[in-house]
Amino acid sequence: MVLSSCNNDPCDVAHTVVDGECIPDYVFPQNEDLISGDRFYHAKYGVITFKDDNWYNDEGSIITELNSKKQ
Repeated sequence: MVLSSCNNDPCDVAHTVVDGECIPDYVFPQNEDLISGDRFYHAKYGVITFKDDNWYNDEGSIITELNSKKQ
């Protein structure tokens, strides 16, 4: 995984670039309009993916700490 600075690029939200892809930064509380497959960059967990109403790390494991914050 390659992380780089996000200065002077076309993304319009706070983000991190991973392998050339703009990944928005994760901010809690999360957006209520999440769609399965949405990806975010989390400072502790790296790239995380929302699917099947759970958060997963890049190894495909459920991130219990983030899922416990759901309302």
